Amino acid sequence: MADSKKIDPRTLKRREAMIEAARELFCEHGLAGTTLEMITAEAGGSRRTIYELFGNKDGVFEAVIRDCTGRVTSMLADLDLAQKPLRDALIEFGETLMTMLTTSETIRYLRLYLSEVPRFPHLGKVFYESGLMTGRRIITDYFEHQMALGNFPKGNAAQAAVFFTSLLKADYDFRQMTYVGWEPQASDLHEHVIAAVDMFLRGYGFDPAKMTS
Repeated sequence: MADSKKIDPRTLKRREAMIEAARELFCEHGLAGTTLEMITAEAGGSRRTIYELFGNKDGVFEAVIRDCTGRVTSMLADLDLAQKPLRDALIEFGETLMTMLTTSETIRYLRLYLSEVPRFPHLGKVFYESGLMTGRRIITDYFEHQMALGNFPKGNAAQAAVFFTSLLKADYDFRQMTYVGWEPQASDLHEHVIAAVDMFLRGYGFDPAKMTS
């Protein structure tokens, strides 16, 4: 599989077009029902181009997973939380995460990826590591930094990240994947994130009522 950092701009543009076309085809037809010919018919290029850029169809699917999860995690990584009060920073992280996780587009991709995991365990690991674990590492790093500054109780930052993201997610993503057509309102998400953040902070000995917001 070609490294996207080492290919020329024209080829990179073709690669991006193939990923975009493949993403829609996979969502509509599944991995098994999508052929290389269908991808090239939508995006241009040839089977040879796919082999050179991705290796095979599974390589295309892996690239689609990494592209989708990368969009989410890059937005989280771009958040400037370090200089904000603890509660404010956690609320901003939580609202950004939950807004992205509950879009109809994200749920559509989640259904696709999870349906293929039993047949392609390696791709399930790619999805987990490039998506969930990358997001957790971002908030883990934040907690480690706050611990070093004395703004958060010293302890297991990774475990704190697990508790925090679990409170944020609650059953929202699962409910959307099973209740077809249901979507949370922005106001509901806002209230949920604040409740989750305050519950998390109380668990670590803070009084949210006394914290800047």
